[in-house]
Amino acid sequence: MTISRYSVVPRMRDRAGRLRSSFASSRIKVESIGADILILAIGLTCTFTVHMIGELPVSEILIVVALPVLLVTNTKSLFRPRMLTIYSLLVLWLLNLVITDIWRSTATADWTRGDANLIFFAIDLLALSTLISGNRRRQIIFIAAYGVGALLSARFQPSEASIDEPWKFGYATGTNILIALFACYFFSRRNYLVTGALMGGIIAVNLLENFRGPVLNTLVAIALILPVIPQHVRRLTILPRKGSLANVVVLIGLAAIAATAADVLVHFVTQRGLLKDEALQKNQTQSQFAGGIVLGGRPEILVSSKAVLESPILGHGSWARDFKYIEMLADIQAEWGVRTDLDFQEEYSQGLIPTHSHLMGAWVQAGILGAVFWLYMFWLLGKGLIRLSALRPSLSPVFAVMLTAFLFDIFFSPFASTRRMTEAFLINILLDIIQTNPARSLPSRFAWRRQPVRILRASPVARTS
Repeated sequence: MTISRYSVVPRMRDRAGRLRSSFASSRIKVESIGADILILAIGLTCTFTVHMIGELPVSEILIVVALPVLLVTNTKSLFRPRMLTIYSLLVLWLLNLVITDIWRSTATADWTRGDANLIFFAIDLLALSTLISGNRRRQIIFIAAYGVGALLSARFQPSEASIDEPWKFGYATGTNILIALFACYFFSRRNYLVTGALMGGIIAVNLLENFRGPVLNTLVAIALILPVIPQHVRRLTILPRKGSLANVVVLIGLAAIAATAADVLVHFVTQRGLLKDEALQKNQTQSQFAGGIVLGGRPEILVSSKAVLESPILGHGSWARDFKYIEMLADIQAEWGVRTDLDFQEEYSQGLIPTHSHLMGAWVQAGILGAVFWLYMFWLLGKGLIRLSALRPSLSPVFAVMLTAFLFDIFFSPFASTRRMTEAFLINILLDIIQTNPARSLPSRFAWRRQPVRILRASPVARTS
């Protein structure tokens, strides 16, 4: 049989097409592996810092170097719903800060650090959006690497605070996150008993170390994701339909009960004398405060509230300093029976207005638009946690622990340099959860062997290669 030269052409074209497809596939694989290695390096170096303008995490140096390539290779995730709103509010926060610094004639070193704080936060959001949006493999890599990196930095680059409290300011973060990530394996197999036991272990260790934040966060996470109360008992419906207003009210009630339980547990270990002498004395003193142990540990919010009332629209400037607020804090602590050394506080704080809160820190330094950003994030977190409780994807334990901690930090923890990266990561996780289509079936098992990447099926808008 004779083959015409004309019949060979389609075959050659088909072979060339397959060859081009093979090259394209290889290029995508190389890019994917490179992105995995980059996210691994970012996670490992989040808590390691170098001193430049201020304390700059090593991970942000890596991101600044890689950002141009990331922006070219993946732009779709940058413009997904709500992300543009977050960028806009962040720009308005920065604009409010710049106007305040000009009005207050803030020192160059201070306004440079204040502006850099927000600019690096925006860069982290952009970069991580291109890397981890809709990509569960990289999300797992980041969480695991961050946990390991936190343990390594506690060992090899301890902070001054961790010398006195090595658990709270050193090893707690990495340990808690890795245990919560490990619990995801059992949660995905609906082994809720082991999942609860692992999360209960986080609570127990942090209780004995008097680190109260993770006790509260983990108890709230358990209330949100574990079937503490069954949906149905035979034909009897116990809980309202997921996603309904009644269900939201029930979830808020469970979270409130969990918060109360955290306070009860702290009082229990205090009264039983299970803590170290210093922690025991601290809790006994704070339990007598009008605000209880939680507010007793955060008297700065009362001082920062007065600073906000004095200048609610324009703030006090980047790294705002005023010694009268240090004296005010000392007076409040004295009224509550806390012994303070005013001279030491003034020297240690260098006159910085005490805030100890994302929300109040942004409001005091920048002004009202800084508060608007964090109030919007608080609303998103509440919505995301309710959605997480309804969807219950395989990574629910670690997501719930980290997101409830983020919610707590908005009101009770400062927005420090090492938090920029982790909170940029959590904002992207939050948007993935909110944008997940509940009509699609979610995998009930954490596929370690067959499909290690597909932990939670995200919407097409959020998916990246």
